[in-house]
Amino acid sequence: MTKTIYLQKIGDIEPGILIILKKNLKWFFKKCHLKVVILPDLFTLLDSEFVSEKKKYNARKIRKRLITHGKNKNYYRILGVMNCDIFTKPSKFLHGVADPPKNKSFGGALISVIRLREEFYRRTENIAQFEQRVLKVAIHELGHTFGLEHCENLCVMRSSNSLVDTDIKPRDFCEICLQKLNNYLSDSA
Repeated sequence: MTKTIYLQKIGDIEPGILIILKKNLKWFFKKCHLKVVILPDLFTLLDSEFVSEKKKYNARKIRKRLITHGKNKNYYRILGVMNCDIFTKPSKFLHGVADPPKNKSFGGALISVIRLREEFYRRTENIAQFEQRVLKVAIHELGHTFGLEHCENLCVMRSSNSLVDTDIKPRDFCEICLQKLNNYLSDSA
């Protein structure tokens, strides 16, 4: 059985971002035999998920609803992709959120691309750099859904506290994290 990562559009986001992310994730996870599919339906944001005093969405609330949706559909992995600012307590902002899976048959994560754009900081956009940032954040959050924790090595699982951190880290797993991923996937086969 082919295991599939489902990309879920959340709110208003350009379809091209998901198309390029799908292509990049498919290439990245090809050795793991993971398929990547973009879901055609729109996952709308709820007013109750927006925190007006922060002018941001509560990532935990969105992710919780996304996980329920993914479990109801019997998805293997679901990655929500959105273009709105998100936060969780105690963080003021973040690029993504995921928790370790409770079981190996399902995992869910959420990423926001808004702070990965140069234009968010009123700088000239660099499309190639933006695409690499989105890919790194997606791989990182999906890594959490496969049981990987933050890593101190030069690794995509290294924690990012700034955009510079995201740019510096590679898009690949270090050998230790790659071995953990391979063990996780072979144990769940």
